[in-house]
Amino acid sequence: MENNENIVTCSFCSSKNVSKIAPFGTAQLVSQYYCNNCKSIFEYVRWREN
Repeated sequence: MENNENIVTCSFCSSKNVSKIAPFGTAQLVSQYYCNNCKSIFEYVRWREN
């Protein structure tokens, strides 16, 4: 099986300079990330990683 890991980008500024801060967010299907550029916290839908 190939490793098709998606690159997470910030929802606000589209930066790829992000850090994962929590495996779960407001729902179990999202992860929380922090953008090191615009200093925003955002959620990314985890099922996109498959």
